[in-house]
Amino acid sequence: MTGPHGVTVHGAPRLPSWLVPRPHLVARVQDGGPVVVLRAPAGGGKTVLAAEWARATADRGVWVPVHDVRGRAFWGRVVQAVVDAGLPADHPFAGGTTSLREAHDAHGHLVRGFTRLGPLVLVLDGADTLDGPTATEVVRLVEAVPALRVVAATRSAGPLEAPAARVRVDVDVLTGDDLALTVDEVGRVLDGDDADPGRAVRVHAATGGSPLAVRLVALAEGDPEQDVRRTLEHVVTGTVDQLDATTADLVRVTATADVLTPDLVAELVTGAPAQARERLDHLAALGLGTWTDPDRGGFAYTPVVRDALRARLRRTDPARFRRLRARVAAWCDDHDLPVEALHAAVDADDLDLVTAVARRHWRSFLLENVGTVRPALRPVHLLRLRRRPLLLFLLALGHNADPAGRLRAVALFGLAAASARVEGERTPPADRVLLRTIEVVALRLTGRGRAAARAAADVVRRADALTEAERARVADVLPHSYVHAGTAFLYDARGEQAVHAFEQSLAAATTPPAQLPGLALLAGTLALDGAMPRARQHVAQVRAGTWPAGLVEGYAGAPYRVAEAFLALEDLDPAQAQPHLDALARHLPTIEHWPLIAHAQAWTDLLRDGAETALARLDETVRVHAQRQPAHRPAAAGLDATRATLLVAAGRPLAALELLPRTPDDPASVVALGRAHLAAGRPEIALDTLARTGAVRRPALRTQADQALLEAVALVALDRAGDAAAALRRAHALLTVHGLRLPLALLPADARPALAALAREHGPAGAVELIDVPAPSVVPAVEELPALTPREAVVLRALARTGSSAQIAADLVVSQHTVKSQLRSLYRKLDASSRTEALAEAGRLGLLPGGGAGPDGPAPDASDR
Repeated sequence: MTGPHGVTVHGAPRLPSWLVPRPHLVARVQDGGPVVVLRAPAGGGKTVLAAEWARATADRGVWVPVHDVRGRAFWGRVVQAVVDAGLPADHPFAGGTTSLREAHDAHGHLVRGFTRLGPLVLVLDGADTLDGPTATEVVRLVEAVPALRVVAATRSAGPLEAPAARVRVDVDVLTGDDLALTVDEVGRVLDGDDADPGRAVRVHAATGGSPLAVRLVALAEGDPEQDVRRTLEHVVTGTVDQLDATTADLVRVTATADVLTPDLVAELVTGAPAQARERLDHLAALGLGTWTDPDRGGFAYTPVVRDALRARLRRTDPARFRRLRARVAAWCDDHDLPVEALHAAVDADDLDLVTAVARRHWRSFLLENVGTVRPALRPVHLLRLRRRPLLLFLLALGHNADPAGRLRAVALFGLAAASARVEGERTPPADRVLLRTIEVVALRLTGRGRAAARAAADVVRRADALTEAERARVADVLPHSYVHAGTAFLYDARGEQAVHAFEQSLAAATTPPAQLPGLALLAGTLALDGAMPRARQHVAQVRAGTWPAGLVEGYAGAPYRVAEAFLALEDLDPAQAQPHLDALARHLPTIEHWPLIAHAQAWTDLLRDGAETALARLDETVRVHAQRQPAHRPAAAGLDATRATLLVAAGRPLAALELLPRTPDDPASVVALGRAHLAAGRPEIALDTLARTGAVRRPALRTQADQALLEAVALVALDRAGDAAAALRRAHALLTVHGLRLPLALLPADARPALAALAREHGPAGAVELIDVPAPSVVPAVEELPALTPREAVVLRALARTGSSAQIAADLVVSQHTVKSQLRSLYRKLDASSRTEALAEAGRLGLLPGGGAGPDGPAPDASDR
């Protein structure tokens, strides 16, 4: 492939005959910044990509093989390459390397020379051999000459992409993952345009898309369907076997680690040379691996090399393989590499070690690394885990994070809970807290909220009773035990116990990652309750805190986002609330806190877009989660109460009455029922209903405020000004002390002027100003609506199906005379003279399934009217 003016990069190598064009990567090189680094191990495709770009670009450039030169020798090679490309006689570089040697100011000489050249690209092949000072000079030169770009091909991360370089110029990096071949590209390397998709998939899985490995498979003799992994193993092990004996054994042993440091090399190889870093440099030069983090000594073998060597050692000397992997696991465990430690411990076939790693890094596997346990434990038969509740639990969490794995997760959670109960009786008190916590979470995530809350009470009791020595033993776990106990309380509507548990979690936490879950849940729980000043304090702590990257945006920070949304809602500012809810969108399909998010989203939609939008989103959220992770009974009742309030706001209070039970057992539903009666023009019934609120259990503060306001509105409607003023004083106190404004926005449109008039006449002081705060009018005025008997509601639904009274009588197993009598009563209450009018009015009032339906059956004949 050539550029429009021929090959414009002097010295660029030929392209291989088997090249698969990769225009998307060529474009990234072409459009990159002043410095573009192509970093991949040997055979990773970096040189081929640079050559492909060189043949495609119209930019002028010079290709410079670096090969272990540095300082003035390196710059002499660069200058000579520029001279070879052609220069006018008066150019500063015209004298070649001599001009550079004679220059008193080498940097100034280079700047002048490259500035005279105009736009130019230097391609540095093998730039991993540049030392720090030389790489720094490359960056300084690019910084000083705006028309100069550098494309560097390197095996390892080096000074060209270090922070010091990025401060001076923009650096774009394409890694081995970027350069890996796709399945389609693998197929084209193997078979050209007649690629076998199945073979391409198998080879891609075995090679990880490594260009060199794919090419080796393509060149392998024999049956094209032979075992790809065995082919690669044969090539790799044959190459290693040809090394000197010391180096070959070093490679075979250290390939059992995912990431090597000089210390780990010394741990694995008895009598390893003190020059471990130099030996790893040698392995990188051989193309067997690459430095992933040179500053901290992180070296990794190329995956194809690592996998091939492990496969042979596992097959030829399984005992040695297990011993080495156990040593890797122990080292990684001590150096805070939990995922690597877990995989190595499984390979070592040591379930005690696997459990120890999982227990020590419990928080990591519970939060940011939850998805890693499932693939790590895949080789272990489930029967071997029956007495390992922690492993069963983490395995269940992995399945639970997969929308398709819900049923498997439920079964595993059940096994984990049962195993925890059995094993808990055999363990010391501190470990019993951990096992009981596993049971709490397993019960909670399988929908057994009441049992989870009972187990949570036991967790808190046991945790509170631990001695200082016992607390130290489980210091890393204790904050999370309190968090999970508190979450079980929260979803069983035990708000005060939840707050206590979250406060204990915060007190037990000693690091920011351990503090955030308790802090976020405290903020969210208090905001949902309506204790806004306290919630605001905890929100401020999260805002001011310094947290690990991604923690606040992840699962642990979700309740904090809910608290932020409610703070904005209490300011009647849905536009400020929505970004916090948007930040949770990626978690919503799987997070157990979805009911809390759904509440906040419903009020945000109501204030911003109206009741119908709020209802549509809430119904869709509940529908999706009902198939996967239904809410606990109190949470489900709370969602029904929210939906009923939205129906009232949509002008369908009778539909809200149909939705709610006649005698709700939670305060929010009682208040929602009273609100619906009030909106339907039944203040006496609304008062009787609201009076039952406190008889159920302690209502949330915002529910108490709703109740007091609605009672005041109902009492005003009944001309009981004295009683209404008492209710208004109670509401004013709750709204003022707890910083609540949302309850005012949920009042009927005609209620606030009446309450303002009441406040002006009877007080309390400041109530008028509070009531007159500008707020959107999202709930229509009270309208006196018909009260259908349960039997009339049944007849109405039957009427929506058919206009024949005979058919209705048959369906309801009553006489036709009875049906006609009930239809006359129904028509009178709906102020209708025909079936069409009756159904239209019923639809408007929300009395029909689905929010309303037109006649879909035959019109009744004269005898039916």
